Amino acid sequence: MASFSSVIDNTEKIHRYNLSNPLDNSTEINSTYVSDDTSSQPFYDFVHALYLSVIPLISTLGIIGNVLSIKVFLCSTFKRQPSSIYLAALSVSDTWFLVALLMGWLGSFDGTIQESGVTCMISIYVTYVTGFLSVWYVALIVIDRYIVVCHPLRGPRLCSRKRVATASALITTFAIIFYTHCFRTTMIVKKASGNGVQCVVQKDSMHVLTIITYIDSVLTIGVPFLTIFVLNCSLISAVRTFNNKHIRFSERKLYSYSPQYSILTKAQIRLTVMLVVVSSVFLILNLPSHAIRLYIMIKGLVMKRQNSITLILIQQIFQILYYANFAINFILYMVSSKQFRKCLKESPKCRVLRRLRLKKTLLDRRKEFG
Repeated sequence: MASFSSVIDNTEKIHRYNLSNPLDNSTEINSTYVSDDTSSQPFYDFVHALYLSVIPLISTLGIIGNVLSIKVFLCSTFKRQPSSIYLAALSVSDTWFLVALLMGWLGSFDGTIQESGVTCMISIYVTYVTGFLSVWYVALIVIDRYIVVCHPLRGPRLCSRKRVATASALITTFAIIFYTHCFRTTMIVKKASGNGVQCVVQKDSMHVLTIITYIDSVLTIGVPFLTIFVLNCSLISAVRTFNNKHIRFSERKLYSYSPQYSILTKAQIRLTVMLVVVSSVFLILNLPSHAIRLYIMIKGLVMKRQNSITLILIQQIFQILYYANFAINFILYMVSSKQFRKCLKESPKCRVLRRLRLKKTLLDRRKEFG
């Protein structure tokens, strides 16, 4: 029976440690992860080409979209919403993940980018932290909406800007500290091809990494995914109830709403719909990658034979969906929220930008008057 440590090593390399291009060396994949299967060569070539073309597209468009989202959430009237803090933090986190992903992709062409190994180690750390923050920011967004919609009398107190900022700071600080273990459990080695370096798990740290992987799986998959799914179902039900009551009371010209639905506004419901869409797509894009990863790990534990290369390649396709999750939110905001589209057209209202414009105006006047 395959040891759990070896399974963790293999799956973690695929998911965490070879951002540059998990398919850049077919010999390494065949010898390390799977038994040799030459019949899968066409499928391998297809997935390899898919990585080479899709990764830079996802990264570039995602970074642009996330930067525009940050502008809306911090520098427009949208920032009046307390949940805009979570959304801005999510956009920043996703941007850093995509930067690390793009750097890794570039490193697969130019070995000098990872020649010293510093970029390799930083990429691992950034993807650990941002992967954790991405899922938990979404979870916090859903929790925030659940309180506002399903318990509106408690919303102003529990979902104030101060509390939202505090929750964001706490979860970010935890991630930054917790994932420093990657600097102690990985090492830099030269690639088998001799071109550049890569980060691999230290053998003497395998037991510690196994424990950390259990904890990481619970923190980044189990708890937040269950939270998002359950609360999303509650939010969908609450939104439908609100709409039905609103239509019924409007038709009858009655205004004796229950306390819950008299406090809620159409604007809050529209924002909730947008965030439910975002969190639902998040689950859809993440679940395939996590599900097949779990399947590969369990299969490696209970069966002696190695996984087929076809299974590994399918896992890599699902991994592309996982990457797309970090780039697609801007599109979801645009499609599902009229308020977001309106705020995107607004001129920036950040204090820093106002000061810069004022400074520029003063300089222009000085030049004008000599």
